[in-house]
Amino acid sequence: MLETLRERLLSVQQDFTSGLKTLSDKSREAKVKGKPRTAPRLPKYSAGLELLSRYEDAWAALHRRAKECADAGELVDSEVVMLSAHWEKKRTSLNELQGQLQQLPALLQDLESLMASLAHLETSFEEVENHLLHLEDLCGQCELERHKQAQAQHLESYKKSKRKELEAFKAEQYLLKP
Repeated sequence: MLETLRERLLSVQQDFTSGLKTLSDKSREAKVKGKPRTAPRLPKYSAGLELLSRYEDAWAALHRRAKECADAGELVDSEVVMLSAHWEKKRTSLNELQGQLQQLPALLQDLESLMASLAHLETSFEEVENHLLHLEDLCGQCELERHKQAQAQHLESYKKSKRKELEAFKAEQYLLKP
């Protein structure tokens, strides 16, 4: 758009320059010929003046419009830069999301593997708990057997001591009997 405007400005400038050159050439010719100025020639100069005025007005309007277009272009440029930065951030976020989504199947596979390991561990813990309960029962039985043997030994020693006492009593009674 700015390139087209530039081309138009150059075209108007060239037209303006060629018009001024033509006017100056005609003015020189008139001076060279040495003809006296007459009233009928004045309207021709005013026509050049009107042409020059028209080109000046067109040039000023084009210059004003070019400045307005440049200002609008700068405003659009700043908005484009802001939008570009905004969408670049969005693109970066989208690329990060895409990378994370590509890792999701591996994460799900790892999660399934962990769940299987947890199920296996749960089974192992139940087995260990059952074995511990059985071991506790065995320990209780062993303790009972040791206590039973201790009581049996205590009973045997008590029986022995009572037998000795009985034999001693019988021996004493035998000796005492006349």
